[in-house]
Amino acid sequence: MITSIFATQVSAATIVIQNNDGVDEGFNDPLPPPNANQQGNNPGTTLGEMRLNVFQAAADVWAAVLNSNVTITVGATFDEKFCSSESATLGSAGASGSGANFSGLEPNLAYVIALAESLNDSNLNGVSVEIDTSFNSLLDSDPNCLGGGGFYYGLDDNAPVGTTRLYPVVLHELAHGLGFASMADVGDGASGVFLGAGGFPDTFSRRLLDLDNNKSWDEMSNAERLVSALNEPELVWEGAQVTADYDQYLAFAPELVINAPVAIIGTFEAVAGEQSAAIPLGGVTAGIVDGNTFDDINNTPATGCTQIGFGDTFTGEIVLFDSTPDCSPVVTAFFTQFEGASGLIVADTSGSGFPDMTGLITNPINIPYIGIEKSVADDLRANLITANVTIQTSTSKFLGENQGKVKMYAPAIFETGSSVSHWSRTASPDLLMEPVLGDLDFADVDLTAAAFRDIGWSVNIPGEKLELIFKDGFE
Repeated sequence: MITSIFATQVSAATIVIQNNDGVDEGFNDPLPPPNANQQGNNPGTTLGEMRLNVFQAAADVWAAVLNSNVTITVGATFDEKFCSSESATLGSAGASGSGANFSGLEPNLAYVIALAESLNDSNLNGVSVEIDTSFNSLLDSDPNCLGGGGFYYGLDDNAPVGTTRLYPVVLHELAHGLGFASMADVGDGASGVFLGAGGFPDTFSRRLLDLDNNKSWDEMSNAERLVSALNEPELVWEGAQVTADYDQYLAFAPELVINAPVAIIGTFEAVAGEQSAAIPLGGVTAGIVDGNTFDDINNTPATGCTQIGFGDTFTGEIVLFDSTPDCSPVVTAFFTQFEGASGLIVADTSGSGFPDMTGLITNPINIPYIGIEKSVADDLRANLITANVTIQTSTSKFLGENQGKVKMYAPAIFETGSSVSHWSRTASPDLLMEPVLGDLDFADVDLTAAAFRDIGWSVNIPGEKLELIFKDGFE
């Protein structure tokens, strides 16, 4: 195995990328990328050089954000990982270990090793790396992997259609290794215990608060943590810096106002559809029809996943449909707008929160669509004849926020590698540390810098300043 070390230092911290790939693979691959449009503004001439340039650029970002006198070493490889035509494991990273009860650390609390070393101001793990990371080489070698487009190696926003931007993925994964991850053993068949040094709660998990029982994870029993890991939207971040900063990054949320009848009037929280049209000034007001009471063009009960009529079934109305596992809400929005609807409301069916409003299609969506809790939908269905509602934008609540706290990703079915250690996908605009990278602001680590302050890092530069450093990309 070839092991070479490349150092990068910007401002206060030093981050080292340690190339652990063998001859002619990964960072040492001597071939050019298979598609000419993968290079972008990257000055490298081979896949290996381009990969290294991207990793160094992401390391430069975190070096600019963090203060530390102790070198942070990242062990990095490119290896073959799962990849199909539709989905893939792009990469993964995590802290190589953790420390507790060293000088400079709060007692009986586990810290990822890079943070523990920074606070202790010394190397605590000898020659070992602080972060382990591995990325998927199949994107550049398997024509059946995500359509064969490969990674995009440019450090800009100009990724061609069909390619996958590597830079934000590396930025995201390095953040996990620097501490944006819970060390609790949660998920299917898990124990609920803390797996960090000494079995102590870790600095990330300590900031997780469940609004249902008003307990943070370090205050819960093992069994309570297992339940809380499935409790979106009630699992939130309680760190002071994120709470103070989130309104700089998140947009105002949609909400549903029931105008009539008097018995059920009120303003209710809602979540936005991922591809929803913008809500116009003043909102959209109309009566309600229950889409699930109609038949589709196949004379079967409508679920919203198939065409319902021939263009005027819901003209001028706001339509209510139950969420369904058969299709994502954006499909329902497409068929609903075809029938002339002014808006769409998707109701949760579990009774435990809001429906999953993620999902994208290539067709444009021209109406707003939102998700609501089951209890609100039940009230509307009990009063369909007189119900009148407005879909509008809140002036006080934000997308991805609950009771003044940013929501964590905690779907009712645990997702290994995603649940708990990410922001909720309801956050908008998209945040770097959501489980699926969306339309990110170039070189902006958004709320991640604030979260790092909350877990104990000394932060040198706000996330929104980074674009000034890297705005010109590779030069």
